[in-house]
Amino acid sequence: MNSTYTFRSEVPASLGRVRIALAAVGLTVLVAALAACGSSSSSSSSGGTSSGGQKATSLVAKVSNAKASLQGGKIVASADVEEGGHPGEKLTLRYGLVDAVSGSRASQDEVVVARYVTTSQVKKVTETVNIPKPTPTDYLVHFVLYAPDGSYLASSDSDVFTVGS
Repeated sequence: MNSTYTFRSEVPASLGRVRIALAAVGLTVLVAALAACGSSSSSSSSGGTSSGGQKATSLVAKVSNAKASLQGGKIVASADVEEGGHPGEKLTLRYGLVDAVSGSRASQDEVVVARYVTTSQVKKVTETVNIPKPTPTDYLVHFVLYAPDGSYLASSDSDVFTVGS
């Protein structure tokens, strides 16, 4: 009976260690998920600028400060992207032109602006795109950062602007 009692006293102790390990894993997943939420940022081969960043232990994927304006016969749009912290992740930044009146996408598909492979260093870039002038109405530009599996990580929308005739 004594060995049974000893066995039972060891089971709760090992279950306690398992619970602590599971709680630590859950906390790590929660922190990673929260880091991926919020605003996103992106970079593009069309002239993004980058600055060195700090090291992070979890994936950082942010898109922010999206802007767009009509300049001559085109729309010039940009967004700030911050990515890194977890090496080897392949991220994709895309944009779409949205009709602000109807709420529907005005562009056929989302267009790839940039692709990133993350490093342990968090990098900040500003991506800029030129979009041909569409038919007159109100628009906004929607930038989205996607994970390797195509799932959403972050996004940012420009303010609404008017394209006249």
